[in-house]
Amino acid sequence: MIRDLSSRPYTAWQLIKAYWQSEQRVSAYALYIAVIIMSITIIGMDVIFNYWYNGFYDALQDYNKASAYDLIKVFIFLAAVFIILAVYRYYMQQYLGLRWRRWLTNQFLNRWLENKGYYYLENFDETTDNPDQRIQEDINALVNSSLDLSIGLFTSITTFFAFIYILWTLSGNFVLHLGPLGTHTIHGYLVWVAIIYAIIGTRFAFKIGYPLVSLNFEQQRREANFRFAAVDLRSHAEHVALYRGEASQKNILSSLFDRVLENYYAIILRQKLLLWFTAGYNQVSVILPLVVVLPNYFGKVFKLGGLMQALRAFGQIQEALSFLVSSYSQIAQYRAVIRRLLGFLNHIYTVENNVLIHNKFLRKTQFNDVISLRHLTIRTPQGENLLENINEEFVHGKNYLIKGASGIGKSTFIRVISGIWPYGEGEITLPLNKKIMYIPQKSYMPIGTLKEALLYPEDGSMCSDNHMRELLLQCDLPNLAERLQDISMWSEQLSSGELQRIALVRILIHEPDWVFLDESTSALDLPHEKELYTLIKSALPNCSLVSVGHQPSVEAFHDELIDLSKYKVHKEVYG
Repeated sequence: MIRDLSSRPYTAWQLIKAYWQSEQRVSAYALYIAVIIMSITIIGMDVIFNYWYNGFYDALQDYNKASAYDLIKVFIFLAAVFIILAVYRYYMQQYLGLRWRRWLTNQFLNRWLENKGYYYLENFDETTDNPDQRIQEDINALVNSSLDLSIGLFTSITTFFAFIYILWTLSGNFVLHLGPLGTHTIHGYLVWVAIIYAIIGTRFAFKIGYPLVSLNFEQQRREANFRFAAVDLRSHAEHVALYRGEASQKNILSSLFDRVLENYYAIILRQKLLLWFTAGYNQVSVILPLVVVLPNYFGKVFKLGGLMQALRAFGQIQEALSFLVSSYSQIAQYRAVIRRLLGFLNHIYTVENNVLIHNKFLRKTQFNDVISLRHLTIRTPQGENLLENINEEFVHGKNYLIKGASGIGKSTFIRVISGIWPYGEGEITLPLNKKIMYIPQKSYMPIGTLKEALLYPEDGSMCSDNHMRELLLQCDLPNLAERLQDISMWSEQLSSGELQRIALVRILIHEPDWVFLDESTSALDLPHEKELYTLIKSALPNCSLVSVGHQPSVEAFHDELIDLSKYKVHKEVYG
């Protein structure tokens, strides 16, 4: 992780410049400069085309057939060069955007996953919504808009200075009659008309379009909430069906979708106002050059070619000066994207700081075969004591059963030992060079092949396919034994009991020294539960089991009982 995206609050400028100070900065600047050079060349060709129009229309006015056909040949050559430049400028800009997006996405993924930020955001922060959308959609929008707007602004400035001399020369002098005050001569009046018109347009566009920033920000949030609710329905389809919850689910989705449409309608109304202005502005831009240029044409300052050249030069300058007007919708969306990305990064920073403040656990490692807990107090995120003054030891070679009333904090106790619960204090000593596994009630299955899911989070070199098939058969999963290379959404395809047996296969593959089972057999019937505990004890005789469970049936597989009731402070909802 580079310094620019380390753990700290960010500004928009820091977020944008991070890539340009990274290890890829040389290639990034080379590509960006190449795009700029091609943009300048294209503007230079626009200037050549501008002079071409002068010569071509003068030839038409003079009925000079030979000159007109020669100029057409010149145009074909110039157009071919222009097309090549335009295509390669697009390609290099998109390629730069691809590299920037890949780098920035990796930085965000690292930032999201390091220090368990993803876990803290999901469980202890209520202000960050849909981090997946931030990474997938908003980074792409940030990169593309940054390139489009920066190159567009540079191109507009360059175009202005490229054509201002042409328009100034063609303008001549405009004599303004002021009655008794006499006359006033305006030099380069066409340039001044274009500048004043663009300034007026920009001022009104900003005034009308400013509310779009917050509206676009809110729209993305509401769209993401609606999409998340739809995905949540897919993930819990069976639960909804068993509850006969279709009507309630429809009400939830309809309510969220109504909020989407409500905000979108506000965007439509604001865009309508902006469109009224920009459409009128663009239409006036068509006739305004004619109105201000025709006096010079009828005054015979220039011929038809000069008229066409002046019109195009005026149009180029007016378009360049109107960059902010024409790009305002994109600018509004860009600002909303930056706000969301900064919110995501800064919420990670805030929640990590909160964890550092409240995490008073002292974690140590020693060369021994004991997991030791001394003077352990576990708190809720609100600062209330859940369990206090815990003093326990888990000696390797013995098996322990953790019991206590529902909601007392058994699962939280396991989270503290694993290091993911940050609220509390006390000393935790873990054995050095020993493998400890923590198995939740519902086993996680990553998207990919079944083999990759079984080996998770390790790679494929630690266990052969044949051995995995044998373990699947031993754990009563014969239907999966020949599907190691199948890719599926395994968490949705397998039942709760099958997922818990998959967790057992993982234990047998990884062969830990300790395994903490947090009600990891709750979905199994008693024969299967007994069979799986027996299998672990026979296949891994050197593995110590620490189980959380309510059923008396698991007591027979453990040597020691730890009742957390003696450490209870008061009843909480954390279980």
